[in-house]
Amino acid sequence: MTIPEEPTPAVLFRPISGTRAFEEVVGQITYAIRAGYYAPGDKLPTVAELAELLRVSRPTVGDAVHVLARAGVVEVRRGATGGIVVRSGNVPAALVGFDVELRAREMIELVEARRPVEMELARLAAMRATEKDFEQMAEATAMLHAAQERDDVMHAENLFHYLIGRAARSDMLARYQHEILEAKAVLVNSWTVQMDPVPLATVHEETLAALRTRDPEVVRAAMDNHLHDLEDTVERMRRGRDRDARRSAKAKKPT
Repeated sequence: MTIPEEPTPAVLFRPISGTRAFEEVVGQITYAIRAGYYAPGDKLPTVAELAELLRVSRPTVGDAVHVLARAGVVEVRRGATGGIVVRSGNVPAALVGFDVELRAREMIELVEARRPVEMELARLAAMRATEKDFEQMAEATAMLHAAQERDDVMHAENLFHYLIGRAARSDMLARYQHEILEAKAVLVNSWTVQMDPVPLATVHEETLAALRTRDPEVVRAAMDNHLHDLEDTVERMRRGRDRDARRSAKAKKPT
């Protein structure tokens, strides 16, 4: 079996055709970082190279890089050995809304879209993943075990899914996954519930073990269990919202 190679910058960064060029530049750069194509310490393409790849002006790219630098995601180093260097793979939720209109989406619709995409990516990852891919997933799980802050938990949890997307070697499906994970990040960030990394890490370990078997049925069962947690949470939220709506309507009803 031939394993597709990692995408080059020319494949990873696509020409922008929409009218919201600045937001799309931010979105494409954060995708490359959140998905782990560029890790902390790695250099991104230069402003000139990104402008050419994305087919936008250099000032537009420069503005996007400035926003990312101000958020601590990248830093711009001067001099012959400088460049745009990734500082953190943990992209603040405040930046996640730039790429698409996320907040208007219903969580129920989100989990419905997530299941077929993540299931197919996991199936492909079981077929195409290298040992390096599995090692990176194990490292993301270790990050989750060590996470103490909520943002760190969310970052490690999402990174594991991005790594499955990368291991699947399906660029189009991975981009659909990115959009879903960004929407999930925005909406989960608005929750007040505590995120316990221990059960999340356990589920990740079970999913990774299933992927290593390369057995489609084992992988399907593990991913089904993996996805149920968010789906069950959303269903409880829906029931609570419906219950509150009924109580509110009853309270307003004239006696």
